[in-house]
Amino acid sequence: MAEYKNNSELLDLLLKWWKHLLGVALIALVLSAIFSSSFIITPKYKSFAVLYPANIIPMGNETPTEQMLQVLESDVIRDSITNMYHLYDTYGIKKDGASAKSSLIKQYQESVIFRKTEYESVVIEVVDKDPVQARDMVASIVFFFNKKERFLQQEKAMELVKTLDTQVLRKRAEMDSMEAILTGIRQNYGILDYALQTEYATERYLEVISTPSRKMNAKEIEPLLDALKEKGGEFMSLNEHLWRVRGGYNDLKEQLESAQRDVEKNLTYCNVITNPIVADKKSYPIRWLIVTVSVLSTLLLSVLFLSIAENFRAKDIEH
Repeated sequence: MAEYKNNSELLDLLLKWWKHLLGVALIALVLSAIFSSSFIITPKYKSFAVLYPANIIPMGNETPTEQMLQVLESDVIRDSITNMYHLYDTYGIKKDGASAKSSLIKQYQESVIFRKTEYESVVIEVVDKDPVQARDMVASIVFFFNKKERFLQQEKAMELVKTLDTQVLRKRAEMDSMEAILTGIRQNYGILDYALQTEYATERYLEVISTPSRKMNAKEIEPLLDALKEKGGEFMSLNEHLWRVRGGYNDLKEQLESAQRDVEKNLTYCNVITNPIVADKKSYPIRWLIVTVSVLSTLLLSVLFLSIAENFRAKDIEH
């Protein structure tokens, strides 16, 4: 019954004051339409692009999409866009003001938005009073993203190049040292191939000593046998180790060449799925929404005021 009574009182109130409420609504409609017009609020236009990360080497536990967002939000890209499009002037901020940088960053974050979609893509949105500049800013952000990501990848590759270059030089020095020792053994002791020369010397020695008439020729083979006994083991050990070192050296050389190619290559680090375009319709302000909310809010406040006024009036009459 109380709810029915309240509804009845509200209906009576609306019927009693409908002309006044209509007039208030019309005034609110006109005023909100004026204040939301382009003469009062500068219209803004939105342009956007949809990107997928590509050729990005993840750092830490971040996904390529998360890394893309981090790079897009970097101060390097923001400063590059600021300088290219004179954003201090665009946003009406005095460059030498006390909090100019903070004001710029705040306005930039409101006008330039990066967000991740459920499909692991990234959306870049730019809102600006100039639809052409909004489109160009999106395209420039993509350009500076590729430039920054390329710098990060090349910087990482350069660190690897320096490390591998040092390792290659060490392996090369180790190889040169071992080859110098082996060359000395070859020149001073005549050992060229330990396995073949050992087999040959053994066969010749056995052949000589097994033939009485040729025992005197045993002295011919003794220098080679003495050389093999003295330096044969060292020669074989060095030769085998040199083979392993040479293999490691070749592997390092391949890694170094690959890292150098990474430094020199010029890749893009995103695939543009949706290219930015010049908007032909403003995205802000939404006049119909402003007008609707203003009229409804005004009517609600008016009804509330009238209801309070009627209650006070009823109490005065009772007293």
